[in-house]
Amino acid sequence: MGDEANNGSTEVEPTDLKKVEPTDLEKKIIRQIEYYFGNANLRRDRFLQLQVREDDGWVSMEIMLKFKRLAQLSSDPEVIFAALAKSKSGLMQVHEDKSKIRRSPDRPLPEENASLMLEMKARTVYCKGFPLDEKIDKIQEFMDGYGDTESIFLRRDKERNFKGSIFATYKTKDDAQKFMAPETLKYGEEEMIRYFKSDYYRMKSDERKSQKDQSKQEKKEQKDKKDQETIEATTQYKDFEKGLVLQFTGAHEQTSREDLKEVFGDYGTISWVDFKIGQTEGSIRFEEGTKAQVVIEKILEEHDNKVEIRGNELQMRSLEGEEEEKYWKKVFEEIARGRLMKQQGKRKRKDWGRGSGDRRGSGDRRQGGRKGRFEGKKKKFGNDEEGEGGADDARQEEKGVKTEEGAIPETGAKEGTVVRTEVKAESAAAEQKGQKADEKPAEQGAKRPHEDTIGGDEPSAKQLKTEVKKE
Repeated sequence: MGDEANNGSTEVEPTDLKKVEPTDLEKKIIRQIEYYFGNANLRRDRFLQLQVREDDGWVSMEIMLKFKRLAQLSSDPEVIFAALAKSKSGLMQVHEDKSKIRRSPDRPLPEENASLMLEMKARTVYCKGFPLDEKIDKIQEFMDGYGDTESIFLRRDKERNFKGSIFATYKTKDDAQKFMAPETLKYGEEEMIRYFKSDYYRMKSDERKSQKDQSKQEKKEQKDKKDQETIEATTQYKDFEKGLVLQFTGAHEQTSREDLKEVFGDYGTISWVDFKIGQTEGSIRFEEGTKAQVVIEKILEEHDNKVEIRGNELQMRSLEGEEEEKYWKKVFEEIARGRLMKQQGKRKRKDWGRGSGDRRGSGDRRQGGRKGRFEGKKKKFGNDEEGEGGADDARQEEKGVKTEEGAIPETGAKEGTVVRTEVKAESAAAEQKGQKADEKPAEQGAKRPHEDTIGGDEPSAKQLKTEVKKE
C-alpha cells in the first residue's frame, strides 16, 4: 500500500512467508520486538515513544539494534526482517527498503482507562519461588506452558538483584486462570506462591495496614512507658489523712456522679467522685475532716440500713490499709500526669508555631501555614521484599531510574480518675489540650523497585540518544 506521508515509501508484508513456521531463534526475535511495540511496554517506554513520533511510527534498525536483548538474539537486520515476515500477529510492519520497522497503524494503542486496567489485571499473575539466578528465558518457557504470555516482569530489589518473583500478563484471561487453577505448582523442587495481580495488591495493602497499626501500637506503648517513668520520677508523694475514701459497689448502670453527689453530699463535703455511667462500683473522697465510716453510719441510720439509687442497693465500706495507700498513690500520680500533659500541650503548640509579631503567624491557613502540613500524597509501595515493581522500559531499568506508583498517643486522666480538688480543673483542661496528637506527616515512602521485562536489561533512553547524536 502507498505511504505518501513517508516520502513515497511503501510497506512490505511478505504474506507467503507467514505460512512458514519460524525457527526457535525467529520466535524469540518476533516475541522481543512485539514486546517492545506491545501495549504493556510502548505506553510506558518514553524513549520508544519519542522515536515513533519522529518518522510516522517508523524506527530504524540502527536504533533497534541498540536494544541490548534484541542485539543478543541477532545483530543482523536481514535475520530480524526475515523473522518478522513470519509473524502471524499482524502487529509489526517492515519498510520496503528494509531499514526500519513500526507498529501497524491498524493496531493503535488502546485508550488507557479504568476498564482496560481492570481487564489487564484480570489476566496478570504474581508468581514467586524462582531461583535468584534464574534466566528470563527459562522463566518464560515455564510460564508459556500454561498459555502465551504478553509480558513478563522480573522484580528486583534496590541493588537490582532478582527477588525470585515476577508479574506475568497472559494474552487471555483463560490462560491466566489456567495458570492459577492447580492447587499446588512447583518450579523444580520449589513450590510456587501465586496470586492474581489484584489479589496480590489487596494482600499487600492489608499487610502494610497491619504493619502500620502494629507500628502505631508499639510507638504508643513506648510513649506510655516513657510517660509512666516520668510520672513516677516526678510524683510527689505526701502524707494523707486516713479514712476519707468511701468505696461502693452494686450501682445501677444508669447511675451518675450527680446521683451520688445528691445522696452523699448531705453528709459531708465531697472532694472527688471516681465513677462514670455504666460502672457498677466506684469511690467517693471527702474533704479533710469528713470520715467515710461516719458518713456510712449516718446514711444507713437515716435510710433504715439500706441505701438505694435508681433501684439498686449500694454496698459501702471505708478504704483502709494497703487499699487506701494504693488509692492515694494513684491520686498523687494522676496529679503528676496532669502536670506532664500540660507540659506536653505547651510543646505541641510551640511545635505548630506562631509567627512572631502576628497572632496568626505560620498557623494561619490564609498564610499557607498549617494547611501545608495536611496536604495529601499518593500512596506508594515501598522497596521491601514484596513491594510492587514498576512497568518501566528496559532501558530505564539498566540505568537504575526509579519510578513511583501513581498507587495520637492518648495520655492523661480519663473521666472519673481520682485527683486532688485543687488540680482537678487543671488536669481536665490539660486533657482537652492533649487530645490533639502531635503527629508528623508520614515520611515519603521509598520508591518502588523496577520490574525487569521479557526484554531484559536495556540501555537507558539518555544513553541511546547520546549514541545516536554521536553517530
